[in-house]
Amino acid sequence: MTTAAAPAATLRPARRTRMTRHGFATLTRTQATLLLREPAALVWLALPMLLLLVFGNIPGFLTPQATLGGRRVIDVYVPTIAAMVPLFLALTALPMTMAAHREKDVLRRLSASPVPATGMLAALVTVIAALAALGVTAVVTVGALAFHVSTPANPAAVLSSFLLGATAVLALGLLVAARARTGTAASAMGVPLMVLNFFASGLYFPVAQMPRLLQHVTEYIPFGAVMAAWDGRGALWQHLAVLAAYTLLAGTAAARWFRWE
Repeated sequence: MTTAAAPAATLRPARRTRMTRHGFATLTRTQATLLLREPAALVWLALPMLLLLVFGNIPGFLTPQATLGGRRVIDVYVPTIAAMVPLFLALTALPMTMAAHREKDVLRRLSASPVPATGMLAALVTVIAALAALGVTAVVTVGALAFHVSTPANPAAVLSSFLLGATAVLALGLLVAARARTGTAASAMGVPLMVLNFFASGLYFPVAQMPRLLQHVTEYIPFGAVMAAWDGRGALWQHLAVLAAYTLLAGTAAARWFRWE
């Protein structure tokens, strides 16, 4: 009886242990290494900067436009290009990385180890958030120094909306990551969300040139709300409430529906 019970016991999931600070740091470094090995990681960070440099060297983009309220095209596009970084990372890198782990049975093996799911997810989100902060800071800094893009009228409002906007799309990315079985499925779900946020943030054409009704609609899409806060459109509390709602609802759903296989 003893010998028969032993193999069965080995199939039971390992008892979860509390993750130490050292263990979390090690897991975070591992996630960073795995993510930065992907060639696409360079695209996620380099494409927005390349786009900024191209736009900044188009003479027409450096001339004030009456249709933009006297602002230049480059003034309008710097926050939009900065928004590309968290959108790329949260809605493509995050879910596709998780889906790749799931496809390779990494998650299934981790489910039978002492590593808690929350620890692994937190490590990946930490890496994504750090890269997003680095990318946004680089785009805004180059825009200010190289193309003299002025700071927004309310920097605190912009900073809070960008931070909350990043958490909102990270929560959406986690929701996709929680359910997508394959990288293809993750891309099929994440890319449309990214494109929708690109549109709402004014990447395809400036929000100021959209019909008034459409401008209001974009304020209920995460990075449409962020751009509204940057431009000073509408009530700040409303934009922050929209972003907080996305963070809470998508984050809760992701935690509830997460699966290892």
